[in-house]
Amino acid sequence: MDKLKILVIGCHPADVFDHCGGTLARHIKRGDQVTALSITTGSRVHNDTVYSLVKNKRKSERPDPEKLNEILQKSLREKNKDVIEACEILGITDVRFLNYDDKILMETREIVESVAKAIRSIRPDIIITHYPLADAGISNPHAIAGKMVMNAFIYAGQADYDDENPPHWASQIFFMTAGDSLFKGNYLAEVTTFNCNTFIDITDVIELKLKAGCKMKSQQYGEEYSKKALEATDGLCGLFMGVPYAEAFIRYYPDIAGYLTVSNELRERANEPELEKLERKGKLIVPFVKI
Repeated sequence: MDKLKILVIGCHPADVFDHCGGTLARHIKRGDQVTALSITTGSRVHNDTVYSLVKNKRKSERPDPEKLNEILQKSLREKNKDVIEACEILGITDVRFLNYDDKILMETREIVESVAKAIRSIRPDIIITHYPLADAGISNPHAIAGKMVMNAFIYAGQADYDDENPPHWASQIFFMTAGDSLFKGNYLAEVTTFNCNTFIDITDVIELKLKAGCKMKSQQYGEEYSKKALEATDGLCGLFMGVPYAEAFIRYYPDIAGYLTVSNELRERANEPELEKLERKGKLIVPFVKI
């Protein structure tokens, strides 16, 4: 089997494994190459230190710009360190950061060109990124990042005379959806209806994903929260698909094959006894993992 090159592009540093880390770990185990790329610093989100500097304080009471920049840079270093350590647990050793400020994420030509340049350099077969129409693609930073990745995907396939690398088209894109596909938390989320059409059984690596999430001390990911988040999202996706834990994706291109295909997993479970099915779906792992 030919080895795949996979590029996961996240809005914030932890996004590169939060929603797809189990899938990436399984690909790495079989010998595929994975690169993780974060667009923004993520210094202003999930950060109690930065938030406390402005909460209920007048401008005159806040740190001067130079001091604030020092705090943000310290936060950046801590978060990047946490992400690198988390990715190492999953087997991801190629972790890259574009480090754009996440103060107000907007679609810009500069970011699109930077992402396109990374795509031409890495030359992935598969790109994993955020669903660009989450919350109708309006108020969700993940969706805005997803839009820029899609623009970069198109541009990467075109000639850029300022880029030493030739054009490159990835063969497939998968949108990681996390809770967006499970719950509709606001009206804009209800505007765009979508269904996940690809699920990956990550039961055998769920402990690795949990331990990776617990590395994110810089954004307050404690053991209890990490366990709750995985059980509520990956556990629910798994329950839906008849396995203990799964990650959900939206496949961008319809696939093409020489024959009709069906996974071995579906064939094996088509006629299994109901009790066996329930016992497998109900298997709990995350709550009992010792960190």
